[in-house]
Amino acid sequence: MNTKLDKHLIGLTGEYFVAGKMSMKGWVASLTLKNYPLVDIFGLNPKTSQTVNIQVKTTKNKKDFHVGLSRNQRDIIEEKITCPYVFVHIDKQEEIRYFILSRKKLIDLIELKDDEYFNRPRKTPLKNYPISVKVKDLEKFEETWNNLWVQ
Repeated sequence: MNTKLDKHLIGLTGEYFVAGKMSMKGWVASLTLKNYPLVDIFGLNPKTSQTVNIQVKTTKNKKDFHVGLSRNQRDIIEEKITCPYVFVHIDKQEEIRYFILSRKKLIDLIELKDDEYFNRPRKTPLKNYPISVKVKDLEKFEETWNNLWVQ
């Protein structure tokens, strides 16, 4: 059955997938309430007692992820990205891929790719726009779960 999910259910699906994957790897994962800002999952590594806050971004049948920032917010990127991100990509066959980036790796990637996009030659200069990360730019971070514990 192929039903069209609304964006809130797609996001929640990704959070449950990440929590389940973390549990299978021996971590304790607890989903936050929806009004908790900038964090979707609290994680605990019981072997090391290390805790981590995680932001999850999920997309279904798309080639990029919006990161919740726009071009005119580049100067506050360090404030807005406070923890590691897990990007969950669900394709048309409902295959699931996970891309895990530490906070620093995500900030570096956003700045690099957004600068490339912004500085392309154009007839009309760009104004403000939502910043996104393409799946192809995330591929080297696929299944890199250890990035959750990198500060």
